[in-house]
Amino acid sequence: MSDRVEIKVGERVDDLLVNGLKIIQNPSAFCFGCDAVELANFVTGGSKDRAVDIGSGTGIITILLAGKKNIRCTGVEIQPQMAEMSERSIALNGLTNADIINAPMQKITQFIAPGSATIVVCNPPYRKSGSGQKQENESVALARHEIGVTLKEVVQTAKALLSTGGSFYIIHQTQRLAEVMHECKSVGLEPKILQVLSPQNDKPPHLFMLKCTYGGAEGMTVLPQRIVNMIV
Repeated sequence: MSDRVEIKVGERVDDLLVNGLKIIQNPSAFCFGCDAVELANFVTGGSKDRAVDIGSGTGIITILLAGKKNIRCTGVEIQPQMAEMSERSIALNGLTNADIINAPMQKITQFIAPGSATIVVCNPPYRKSGSGQKQENESVALARHEIGVTLKEVVQTAKALLSTGGSFYIIHQTQRLAEVMHECKSVGLEPKILQVLSPQNDKPPHLFMLKCTYGGAEGMTVLPQRIVNMIV
């Protein structure tokens, strides 16, 4: 853990309450939510894996995979200010198995060799472009709406990065489950594990997490529905 990392005006340092990990966030920009924590916990792997977190935002998933699960992880973030803040969070935690690339995910194979990742993870924008982003600042709008990247491009990026047998993990709104599965199967990412999440016991599912295998055989396990968990 480094105490020499700059914390800029308007930023705060949040304790992730696991392995001494912390993260720098700016409340005026986009802050991570329980969906990112859920997705990081959903990923399985270890030190032999190479993960890429596409659309990494604050870097929360990258930090948790590297600092909690010892998975070597590269975050890919299009917003320079978010990428730079993520880099400082990585330095703050002294993580040597994590890094950030500031680039559009559509161009990431210019920086990371195609087929070199065993894991790709993405907490993508949930909403299609044009659905309310004018009321939000740019950072929040990019995180919530498909302005900088579409679902199809997310899936195509994952496929390009993964080695055969590699795993793609995604979280999304249940209303787009059929669309996500269609896009994944169309590029050879076979759905293998589905977890649906609800906000409360008496509420219907609103989110799902899906694990796909590149080049995998057909056959999917559906896990019991459960309530969203914020525990890191």
